[in-house]
Amino acid sequence: MTQKNNQGLTTNEAQKRLLEFGPNQIFKPTKISFLGIAKHEVMEPMILLLLVVGFFYSIWGKLEDAITIFVIISLLVLAEVYNEFRAKKAIASLEKITAPKTKVLRDSNIIEIDSENVVPDDILILTSGTKIAADAKVDHDVSLQVDESALTGESFPLDKNYNDEIYAGTIVVSGEGRAEVFATAENTKLGKIASTLKEVKPPKTALQLAMKSLAGKLVYLAVFFSILIPIIGIMRGQDLKTMVLTGLSLSFATIPEELPIIITMVLGLGAYELSKNNFLVKRIKAAETLGNATVIVTDKTGTITESQMKIASLYPGNEKEIIEKAFCAISQYSVSPMELEIKNKAVELKIDKSLPEMIRERIFGNGRKSKSVIRKNENEYELFTSGAPEEIFTMCRDIGDDIKNGLAEQTSKGRRVIAVAYKKLTAAEKNLDFAELEKDLNFAGLISFEDPPRKGVKETIAKAVEAGIRTIMVTGDHPLTARSIAKEIGILAEDNQVLTGKDLDKLSEEELQNIIKSASVFARTTPHHKYRIVQALQKNGEVVAVTGDGINDALALKGADIGIAMGIRGTDVAKEAAEVVLADDNYITIMQGIFEGRKFFDNLQKGIKYYLSVKVALILIFLLPVLLGIPMPLAPIQIIILELFMDLAASAGFVAEPKERNIYSRPPRNPKESIINNRVIKDILIKGTVLFIAVISVYFYARSQNLSLVQSQTFAFSAWIFGHIVLAFISRSDKESIFSLGMFTNKIINLWALTAITFLVLGIYLPFLKERFNLFSISFTQLIFIALIVSLIVGSLELRKMFNLNKR
Repeated sequence: MTQKNNQGLTTNEAQKRLLEFGPNQIFKPTKISFLGIAKHEVMEPMILLLLVVGFFYSIWGKLEDAITIFVIISLLVLAEVYNEFRAKKAIASLEKITAPKTKVLRDSNIIEIDSENVVPDDILILTSGTKIAADAKVDHDVSLQVDESALTGESFPLDKNYNDEIYAGTIVVSGEGRAEVFATAENTKLGKIASTLKEVKPPKTALQLAMKSLAGKLVYLAVFFSILIPIIGIMRGQDLKTMVLTGLSLSFATIPEELPIIITMVLGLGAYELSKNNFLVKRIKAAETLGNATVIVTDKTGTITESQMKIASLYPGNEKEIIEKAFCAISQYSVSPMELEIKNKAVELKIDKSLPEMIRERIFGNGRKSKSVIRKNENEYELFTSGAPEEIFTMCRDIGDDIKNGLAEQTSKGRRVIAVAYKKLTAAEKNLDFAELEKDLNFAGLISFEDPPRKGVKETIAKAVEAGIRTIMVTGDHPLTARSIAKEIGILAEDNQVLTGKDLDKLSEEELQNIIKSASVFARTTPHHKYRIVQALQKNGEVVAVTGDGINDALALKGADIGIAMGIRGTDVAKEAAEVVLADDNYITIMQGIFEGRKFFDNLQKGIKYYLSVKVALILIFLLPVLLGIPMPLAPIQIIILELFMDLAASAGFVAEPKERNIYSRPPRNPKESIINNRVIKDILIKGTVLFIAVISVYFYARSQNLSLVQSQTFAFSAWIFGHIVLAFISRSDKESIFSLGMFTNKIINLWALTAITFLVLGIYLPFLKERFNLFSISFTQLIFIALIVSLIVGSLELRKMFNLNKR
């Protein structure tokens, strides 16, 4: 072995190679650029429609009007581009945050780096569950097997020995070793296949597709009214040019092209914020489903507990011999908390750290709760086994009642216990199957580990119960250990039983579906048991979030509604299968993510309802006057200005809305219920109608005072600005009063409202703007009068909240 292979690359050498060979990216994500989005936005039908409006203004109006409308078009495009850029950049950042990691040997230390920073001549550290980041040659192996089905379609794992090639995208399924990288990125076997493909674009989520479909259907309705209103107006003798411009402007203002952007904004930015708090959302789809979760199926160790793994006791008393044998059962690259604690204890007891050569290994998995290692010391061979005591006991010669009683005593205290055993082998035995070797072992002892529950977990589980979310603990630990921890944190009632994997094996699918309604703790389980539990819950109509960390957890993670991989102890395979990576492996973070998911949905629904309500109001505001044969309440250019403010409120304002107070106490939403249901449609129509009444009342009042058309339209324009601001504040919650929410707690809506009012005042009182926007300098008293009247009419929706609350 060369010096380089013993120490790996230096940091400086790795940086030079990264500059020379470039990032190790095989599938390149779509680049997000402001100019790219702008180019796409300019070609959108709605923007083209606006340009048509501008064209007709150029022909039929003054040059100043044409310039004004093109300036407004530019502001609209910039607003939409910025909103979309911000959301898509956030989603792209999620990919960066959750980028796969790889363990490499550098500067004589094993470190974890982003897989895209792997370079030729790097030494990859291979353990079970590792996804190989680059093409490499094996330079050290112990029972190493690799699944190459991603490349070859071959479903059986292949043995890999010294100097064999391994390839990017394949997975280590058992054993461990090291390999020296010889190709990265497009030079890998997988990269050459991928080079024929285009850049990867993230797929649209179900909600995004549903909103796109809804927007497409609503377009026909908006276009219908945008054509109907001008036709009726022309038939009633109104000016042809004005009606054509009104129809074009109205179509632009009423077609709901912002709906998909609102969803991208709420989910994308929300998921990005979550990711900054240890809840790394890999796929935006997870942000949709989070708030619907009804059950969390969680591991115990490291998620509910602290994963501190401090050795609490050893049985029998010869601690040096027990630790020495346990130390020999640990593989070279193991980083589990228990095995690290054994290594630390070995150092404390001054046990020689230079272990004999490991020549074979059997890892956990396939129903086994133990691992075995064969080591060679000169011409002598020895087998070391550690794991679940009851499994180790079956391999040993004599296990007395005193040992079993010692196990029961430790597990009843909630401690995690492993047993250690060993056996000398002959040279002829070293290659026999482990099933034959793991008999008549010498029992070395029991090691108990203290791993207390995390602070705050008990309170968080109680909060989850109040919110209609059940927690089920699935662990590989001893039943007594599981019972003790579950009782301590409030998952298990005194009279409830703990089921084991063996119990589950005896149950039919129907029996499991029935028993899962009350059983909340499962011990000595395998990943397959976890998958069965998830399936049974889903058949019962539950929305299941499940945690996992091992290579065999991939099935449960993929099968769950929300798959959550452990960030600290999770394997590459688990992280790839999951939709969320939990950076701190903490149960409390899962619950925070679920409550944030509820907020996402709430805010999304609020934004959509507000957006469609103002569209309804705008159509009614033009439909009634044209039916009555009176002039339009708003000039075409004013309609386009209104659209700018409507879009900004819906797509940006509600993203920043804080959580509702009842978010921790209400039951989960029915996932089968559409985001636009009958209740929502009723709400949209009521709010739209109230806003319409407020604006049209002010317009009719102005006409009753024999004011000029420009003055009357200024009254209506002012009424709209104040009305849709008041509606936005009221729409922040359908249950809580705006006063109990806090009038100014949403800073984005505050800023938007201030901007809209400032624009209104400047537009009315600055001569240049007044002329451009077809406004009149009404008195300040009249402006205050309009604001009060509109606030009273639209503010009446607050009474509806009180009525609904009392009815409940």
